Amino acid sequence: MLQTTNQLMEYSVATGYLMNNMGYLVAAGGLSYNLPQLFKLKSEAGYTVRAGIMSVASLSIIPAAMLVPETYPMSLKMVAWGCCFMGGIIFTTYGARKLQAKSSLLFSRFTVKSSVRRGAKTDIRYMAKELPTIPNYNPLKYINLKKGVFIGLDENVKPIYLQNADDWYKRHFIIVGATRCGKGISMQYLGVQSLMLGETVIFLDPKGDKYIPHIFKEQCDKLGVPYTFIDLTLDVPQINLIADFSARDLKNCLVEAFSQREMGSESDVYRKNEQEFLENLANFIVEQNSGLECSAKSLTELCRDYDLSRYADKYKSSVSDLNKLCNIASINATNGKSLSELVAGGGCVYIVGDLLDETMKKIQRFIFCRVVQLARNHSNAIERNGGEEQNITVFADELVAHISRFVAESYTVSLGWGLKIVSAIQDLKLLRGAPADLDPEFLKGAVFGNSQNKLFYRADDIDTADFLSDMTGKIQIEEEQKIVTRNSLNSEKLDKQTRLTQSERNYFDRNMILNLKQFEAVFCSALSYRSTIASLCKTSPVKVNDAVNGKELIELIEASDYETNENNQLYQKHHQPFEITQTNTLNGEHHADNNQSSTSGTSTTSGSSQTQKTSTSKSDYLF
Repeated sequence: MLQTTNQLMEYSVATGYLMNNMGYLVAAGGLSYNLPQLFKLKSEAGYTVRAGIMSVASLSIIPAAMLVPETYPMSLKMVAWGCCFMGGIIFTTYGARKLQAKSSLLFSRFTVKSSVRRGAKTDIRYMAKELPTIPNYNPLKYINLKKGVFIGLDENVKPIYLQNADDWYKRHFIIVGATRCGKGISMQYLGVQSLMLGETVIFLDPKGDKYIPHIFKEQCDKLGVPYTFIDLTLDVPQINLIADFSARDLKNCLVEAFSQREMGSESDVYRKNEQEFLENLANFIVEQNSGLECSAKSLTELCRDYDLSRYADKYKSSVSDLNKLCNIASINATNGKSLSELVAGGGCVYIVGDLLDETMKKIQRFIFCRVVQLARNHSNAIERNGGEEQNITVFADELVAHISRFVAESYTVSLGWGLKIVSAIQDLKLLRGAPADLDPEFLKGAVFGNSQNKLFYRADDIDTADFLSDMTGKIQIEEEQKIVTRNSLNSEKLDKQTRLTQSERNYFDRNMILNLKQFEAVFCSALSYRSTIASLCKTSPVKVNDAVNGKELIELIEASDYETNENNQLYQKHHQPFEITQTNTLNGEHHADNNQSSTSGTSTTSGSSQTQKTSTSKSDYLF
């Protein structure tokens, strides 16, 4: 056995080389191990490992020497060893500068986190992946007024309801979001539910939405309540803007429409003069109309009788604005209904304006102001004489196009009059486009401070995103502070120790608001049955039949009315109207003509015949 072993050792090239060069190899390894001391690396963590790697690399001369014939001189062998030795130095230096840092980062990712950690700050680069994806749906499927007013689906695909009646009736609603994000989508089914609750809906549309008027008309037809469509941009007489006014109310509406309120500046002297002129004109208009047995005269006729040209030099601003209103045919219908008649009739009054026309904006401010006055006057009349309350909901898309100082001030008291405002704006910067007599900061405080129900879609403006984020509240998080050390080779690595400090961030921070997907929003409201003030909310459009030239959209597709075919396309099975739990009979004139498109641009009526109509009130549902 011993003899066999000796023979193997005798014929082993590697063993023979080691035996003949043992002293040389020991010297080479010792040099490799101690050479890093020249670079002052010996005191650093991991020195032993790196030096060991260098020593092993230096010993790689063994396989190299095996390939070198024994007849070669020692100098050639030294060159081979030197190449191997330098390769070891290069490898270990690279490992100290690069691989060590990467390996420490890799190990940190596999670290088991402590249970004391609570949340973390967000990263804009990963928001698209971190925010949950909520599928599209038909909101009509979730409308159940016995559960409350449906808002949308949360991150768990569970419906969000305003379960308490006061959460809907006693709170204004503000919707904020960039264009094409879904503001009009939420207004669709909020308006449908408002009609189902028996409220009078006034929709102020300055852009001319393609779908909402048809959705509202369909719902009004189902409920048997009046529907009136008015397009202010059409050159067709539709309403009488100044009928059924008291002198004081008319004067105030004109002042608000023309932005003639005092501003606390030197120009107030001229504004007071303009107000005095408008007051005299209002007295004349009311006096002329009150004595007529037939229908009231239009603004055009009365301004002609008043002879505005006499005052053109002294009251240039007001006379100019009045002349512009006189040229708008849609509001100068001698035989047209007044706003008071339309509001008193209930149902829905849909008014289309123009976002870019200054004269239209004045009319829109006049109308909004008048609706607030009517709610106030009706509430006061009930307190004096008794009667039936009327809940009015004003949907004001692009709020700045309709807002006036009077309306902004009424935010604090209008809920007591039975008037709720559902408004929509794109961002805070647009508030600067408010009328000259309305301070943007005051407007922001009045609208946001008094709108406890808030729906925030994606914001494209940083200031708006920060403002909306602040409203979602603060949460406590554990902010991680990592320690990084640097070696003599100027390479950094993560230390094993990590510090956790208590910090806070907004529940929905700026990154989240900036990265919300289309139709996804943050619903912010202090609800008694929710643990947080804000929740992710997915809205979805009401499904309708296909449009014919963009004008005929008569039937809504309810949740039970559609199926999915093999190509995942929706098709209608049959149509059944909403089932209203309880109904009561109301008397009044029906303003919707089923044979006439709602986009005709004129308010439509059913004629002189009285039709029985059914409606619902908030008492019919268990919130």
